[in-house]
Amino acid sequence: MATQLYLLRHGSADVEPGALVGSTDVGLNGKGLERLAGLSRQLEDVDDWYCSPMLRTRQTLDELQRHISIRQEIRYDDRLREIDFGRWEMQCFSDISKADPGLIDSWTEYTDFVFPEGEAVAGFCERVETMLQLFMAHDTERIGVITHGGVIRTLICLSLGISVQNYLLFDVQPASLTVLELFDKGGVLKGLNL
Repeated sequence: MATQLYLLRHGSADVEPGALVGSTDVGLNGKGLERLAGLSRQLEDVDDWYCSPMLRTRQTLDELQRHISIRQEIRYDDRLREIDFGRWEMQCFSDISKADPGLIDSWTEYTDFVFPEGEAVAGFCERVETMLQLFMAHDTERIGVITHGGVIRTLICLSLGISVQNYLLFDVQPASLTVLELFDKGGVLKGLNL
C-alpha cells in the first residue's frame, strides 16, 4: 500500500526577500496564506499530522485550521526544522558572497559543506532521511507535514532516489503543497506547488 505524503511549506516569512532563514525563529508576514483555503479539500482527509516546531510553521498550521478541522494530535518533530545557516542566517546571497567568497564555491559542492558556525549539510540530510523512513514505514494512507522549503526539497530528492545536490531543481513556493506517493523502495512526485 502506498502512502500519500502531503508536504505543506509554511507561508512567507517576515524577512528581507532573498534572506536565508533556517534556524532563526521568525513569524509570517501574512502574504500568500489565502492559498491555504484552496488546499483544504486535499488535506481534510489526512490521517496523521507532523509539524516543524518553528513559529512560522505553527502559524501556518493555525491558519490551515481555519479552513479544515484537524482532529488528530499534531506531532511536532525537530527533525523537520530547516537547516541552520549559522552566521549566514538572515543574510542575502550578495552579502554572503562579499563576506565569504571562498566558501561560496564549497557550498556548490553541497553534500560535504558545513555552514559557517551552522549545520553540516550531511547531518541535515541524515535527519530528513530519518523522517522519510518513518513516513515510508507508517501504517496510515495519508500523512500531512508542515515544514520548510529545504526539508521538502530534500525529501523529494531522497524519495526519488536522486542526489540531494539537485535540491534546487525543485522551486517550492511558500504556502504551497507538494505531494509524494511513497512505496517500499522510494517515491513518486505527484504534485509540486499545488
